[in-house]
Amino acid sequence: METSFTFFLAIIAAYASACFVWLGIYRLSPTWWPVAVIEKPDKRYKDLLIAFGACVGIVLMGQLYSAGLLLPDSSNSYVSALSWMVNNLIIFSPIFITLYLRRQSINTIFVSPKKLGLKLLFGVLASFLGILVFYLVTNGENQFSRVFTEAFLLENIRNFPAVFLEGVAIAFLFVRLNWSIGKRWAIIIPSVLFALAHLPRSIGNGTPVPEILAYSAVTFAITCLVLYTSHKSRDVIWLGVIHYLMDIAIGAFN
Repeated sequence: METSFTFFLAIIAAYASACFVWLGIYRLSPTWWPVAVIEKPDKRYKDLLIAFGACVGIVLMGQLYSAGLLLPDSSNSYVSALSWMVNNLIIFSPIFITLYLRRQSINTIFVSPKKLGLKLLFGVLASFLGILVFYLVTNGENQFSRVFTEAFLLENIRNFPAVFLEGVAIAFLFVRLNWSIGKRWAIIIPSVLFALAHLPRSIGNGTPVPEILAYSAVTFAITCLVLYTSHKSRDVIWLGVIHYLMDIAIGAFN
């Protein structure tokens, strides 16, 4: 993977173009998008405390997976893919347990089936733009069609739940922080946590410190922008599509 300044600039430009298109259309025509209604609970600080507990639960589940204590892998590619997808549901299960116990709607994690077709279609179209921008910046236009071909390969499809649930987890924490301490910190805190979450893998891979710092800064900036946009759209479905296809474009699954 290219590690130059151009690469990081390309990632920011790609996500920015996709988000700014949504924000621009919404500014011109607010009624085109189904913005979900989210009711603020009375005990919002209690919900924030529970949300942090759920985040700890996700980390612990991840440690159980790393220790080989969840569903085992398999030499069969289909069984292996299914096992990996189910393991991701288990790892992120504290979110859904919290929603059930607190009797809260999936709207509070920015997931709603309303106009699902529109969301998926816009996610794909915005991905076209974002990936095109990415390759124009990195001079890799000849790789453009490869992304949409590889998107349907089992070795990549198996990663979609993990990618999507990452977005759900960030939205889960964002909404509860927004209820308690306001939008600004609700954007900053998850963005910092998401940037830090990638450090162990980078350190474990022996990535040079300057590259780690650059990648963390890019991750923080992108997460801030995506969180702001997801807050306006009240949705992570279309953004999940972009995240998945962009990960293929940058070779994140390799």
